[in-house]
Amino acid sequence: MQLEQTLASVPLLSSLDRRTLKRLAEQGKQRSYASGEVIIREGSPASALYIVVRGRVKVERADATGGPVGELAAGDFFGELALIEEHPRSATVTAVDDTDCVLFVAWEFTALLKEHPEMAIPLMNALIARLHRREHHGPG
Repeated sequence: MQLEQTLASVPLLSSLDRRTLKRLAEQGKQRSYASGEVIIREGSPASALYIVVRGRVKVERADATGGPVGELAAGDFFGELALIEEHPRSATVTAVDDTDCVLFVAWEFTALLKEHPEMAIPLMNALIARLHRREHHGPG
């Protein structure tokens, strides 16, 4: 029940009904990462969406400009490009603090998006905000 309540507080999922949140809590895979542990590595295959439940992560790219892209905290998500395109990971994500995440396999989450298209709005808003940050502030 606690994971269900946590997921309900995530902006990406807040529009979902109780039954759907329960299903998500059952489908999600809970993982814990120690401070400094790499969660996903740039260039590796993309297969899941991650929601930060506790802690903080930093996002970094190794492209020509390199360096940090930003930090994400509880309620934020990453790996969403795995839901949209089948390209390798575009950044490395590392735990800054001890961090707990819930993972959703891409096909499961894509099916959920089809059932609940209203979820696309916060997903698009987050993608647009990240694009604006990169355009206006560069990667750091």
